[in-house]
Amino acid sequence: MKSPFTGGEATLQKEMRTMDFRKETFQVMFQYYLCKDTGEQFTDDELDEVNTNQVYNQYRAKYGIPFPDEMIAIREQYGLPANKMAEILGLGVNIYRNYEAGEVPSVSNGRLIQMVKDPKEFRQLIDYSKNEFSTEELEKISKKINHALHGWDDLSICMKP
Repeated sequence: MKSPFTGGEATLQKEMRTMDFRKETFQVMFQYYLCKDTGEQFTDDELDEVNTNQVYNQYRAKYGIPFPDEMIAIREQYGLPANKMAEILGLGVNIYRNYEAGEVPSVSNGRLIQMVKDPKEFRQLIDYSKNEFSTEELEKISKKINHALHGWDDLSICMKP
């Protein structure tokens, strides 16, 4: 890496540092470049993302907040698009999509999303939201919930040889 200060050599350095996020402090293995000529420290967008993601990951782990891939998997488990999942959870569509794209939810929203991983809990939310769905949509969602609960759908019971 070339130093933005002198154009000379810069080396990647790592050291334990604290970083703050949402009024909490976390220990991370902070990465930065060190200009050999001036001794100045600097980062680039890639290192900023690495450093920040360490904090986000610790925060998610501490509070049981699902990661974006987990949120997508939960939603897909029920065969729903992001906008419908947002409606069921009572969140704005853009907020929910941002969560799936990597934004860290509040602890309460993260717990809500984590909660619907359980099909029984999800069924309760669907019951509260049933006026927002057509009969066909509710039947489709109900089959997905039954599949998640029992590993089969309603039709497989009727189709036994």
